Amino acid sequence: MSFRRVMSIGVLAATAVVLPALPGQATPNTGSCDGSYPTNAPVVTIQVSARTLTAGQSATAFGNLRKNACGIRDARVQIQRQRVVNGSATGGWLRVATATTGRNGLYSAGIAPLHNELLRAVFSGGGGFAAAPPSRSVGINVRTAISENARSAAGCKIIVRGAVKPSKFHHQVNIQARAPRGQFDGWRSFGHTLTDGTGHYAYSRTTKCGRVYNLSALIGQDSTNLAGRSATVYHVKSHK
Repeated sequence: MSFRRVMSIGVLAATAVVLPALPGQATPNTGSCDGSYPTNAPVVTIQVSARTLTAGQSATAFGNLRKNACGIRDARVQIQRQRVVNGSATGGWLRVATATTGRNGLYSAGIAPLHNELLRAVFSGGGGFAAAPPSRSVGINVRTAISENARSAAGCKIIVRGAVKPSKFHHQVNIQARAPRGQFDGWRSFGHTLTDGTGHYAYSRTTKCGRVYNLSALIGQDSTNLAGRSATVYHVKSHK
């Protein structure tokens, strides 16, 4: 091959490198997140919009998936939970949600925990990217949700009923009284009872006729949930 021929091929190759791609023919790329640096694994993070909530309430788990300084888009991130019992993580990790990252590598997913738990984010790899180490875990504390219905009945009785979530069997529920709205001066015991096999409770008490009560139900902290209190039912007046 002549020297002139070799030079022509070299010029053509160099030109091919610097010419811009035609519209519709751009080469897919992810910049610095192209997976060509095996020593730099992707990193996934997680945060939670509320660290303490009541069972039945929703929160948002969110974070990002990045390789170096670049977000990884269109990736599936798992949100996993581990139960916390008596303050210690117990059992394995279970998936509770899956989210897809957006253009900046950000993701979010709704959660509704019933018990105290740890959450973490996991990216198992794909699209040329290696798996990311699991994110640090984030703890969530969950209060037991407790409802209350208080009413007066014949014979100067006050009847209080309700239920707890998650359902708890044979847990004590304390019925407490307070001063009228705007005059709170602490809680006073009105009575107590136990939840049944379905998490419901009921309590009745004969009171002084004509007396007015402002009542709330309280269930204490246990191995898997924080204590929970119902809304106060105001102006329950006993009658004959």
